[in-house]
Amino acid sequence: EVRDPRGAVGLIQINRSQFLVTQPFRFSDRDVEQKLLDELLSDGKDAQEARRAVEDARSFTPSENPSDLASIPRYMRWFESSYGAHTLAAVLHDDLIVDEPNGGPLGSDTLSDMFFREMMKAAGVPWLKRWIMWAAVALRTRWAGKGWRRASVVLWTALALVGIIAFVTAVGAWWPGWDPPIDTSVLWLVAVVLPFGAAALWGKQYGAAIVAAI
Repeated sequence: EVRDPRGAVGLIQINRSQFLVTQPFRFSDRDVEQKLLDELLSDGKDAQEARRAVEDARSFTPSENPSDLASIPRYMRWFESSYGAHTLAAVLHDDLIVDEPNGGPLGSDTLSDMFFREMMKAAGVPWLKRWIMWAAVALRTRWAGKGWRRASVVLWTALALVGIIAFVTAVGAWWPGWDPPIDTSVLWLVAVVLPFGAAALWGKQYGAAIVAAI
């Protein structure tokens, strides 16, 4: 919902990759808002505080905080552009993620990432695209958390490499004359099972870890 009667949010480009939004807007979907509210209540917030947090999280007010829209690496832009149906969701998500981990309106970067995924769903972004984009921001959240969260990313990456090597080696076993040093059934088992086991390192973002592994 955009306050401007023309529906314009007013993007101003301030450098090669950063934009300012000049018009207020808010996300509006009762089911998603209730989901956020339930998550906050289950985390111990009282009802009034939770409603205030959800209202703050779903509303964008123009500020000096720039946005790069969606941070899509160049090598992935054949798959998705940095702007599109997901643009306003990305702008709002950028506003929820501040320098201090979990310092945004929802008090949880993990919940903010989930909100981003749900906003993209409401905006009509296809399932695979929104889950891949969710996996990307979830990975950033875990890395920014430092401590065990950052260590879990390093461990998950190592396990992912093991799984990839097992998969490539198992596929290579079909090549004439190639005899892998490990039984192919073991390699396939590692390649298939490992992503699901290692995904537990991502906690509540388990689904994002599965998508990232694939």
